Amino acid sequence: MLGWQYILTLCVPKDVIVRQFQSSPVSSLMRWIPTVVLALMGLINLGRGAIHAFTADGGAHSIAGLDLSTNRDAILSLFATLGLTQMAKGVFELYVVARRRDLLALFLAMQTLDTLLAVANLYLWRPLPVTVPGQPFNLVLLFVQVVALALALRSSPSSPAAQAAT
Repeated sequence: MLGWQYILTLCVPKDVIVRQFQSSPVSSLMRWIPTVVLALMGLINLGRGAIHAFTADGGAHSIAGLDLSTNRDAILSLFATLGLTQMAKGVFELYVVARRRDLLALFLAMQTLDTLLAVANLYLWRPLPVTVPGQPFNLVLLFVQVVALALALRSSPSSPAAQAAT
């Protein structure tokens, strides 16, 4: 600890320092980032889910450039299933943002894990024969989600079990 920090802790009560830090504009902004990220992910999931579920080719050929000449029905069925689950996830994410902010960190963790698995699949496990727009987009989303999750976990209150133990 630097000398001035030590003197500050002796002269100013800790709760005053904490309140001052918590009320700073940067701290306020950092508390809103996880909420904004989850809201954007809810909207993104609704949008891309609707494309996968309801467009004629699910975006498989028109957006991703995938060849649908073989197994067209199977590919479109898988895309529609993916789209419907994305839309359901988007609805729940928007519900958390609107009504249940206490679940924000949990839903950010689930979304981050989902994106991590998608990135692992697209780049490592079963990559597609062409580069699709979702590949670099999901890398950016993964980074943003990890930052938002870290901020959400940092600012979330202690668990009820931890509070009961004190």
